Amino acid sequence: MSINYFSQSKTVEDIKSLYRSLAMQHHPDRGGSEDVMKEINRQYHEALKACDGKTSHTSEGEEKTYRYRADIENELMDKLLELLKLRSLNIALIGYWIWVGGDTKPNREALKEAGLHWHSERKLWYYKPLGWKKARKSKGTLGELAQKYGYRGFQTAEKEQVPTVS
Repeated sequence: MSINYFSQSKTVEDIKSLYRSLAMQHHPDRGGSEDVMKEINRQYHEALKACDGKTSHTSEGEEKTYRYRADIENELMDKLLELLKLRSLNIALIGYWIWVGGDTKPNREALKEAGLHWHSERKLWYYKPLGWKKARKSKGTLGELAQKYGYRGFQTAEKEQVPTVS
């Protein structure tokens, strides 16, 4: 009998938050089991599909309707797991965009290879899903965007410690 990981999660935000925590804990690249991660992924998508078309309220009281997009969900999770392998980064998932700060200079080439772009005004790297429609310029600070679209933060491991020879 397998564990129902998302049985207590009722909102899209709860489901996504729990998924990220479970992925950090159980992903094979982080020492977890491939079979457990496959089951978590399957249940994650089932839970999100169940929320398709449901309306929720933002922190500003606005109504929003969730539309399930498996392609975008998979792409973002894969990109986050790819970025978490790098060192000394602060990663923010705001809505469907990934923003990266921290010690990015040593990771510059890896960030480019991962498909991220430099945002000259915000002084951060960003990733938007492939095929994402070009939208009007988002107004507001990242904090305001996070409040409007939802936020989840991650920090990658610090720089590898170089042993000292005595």
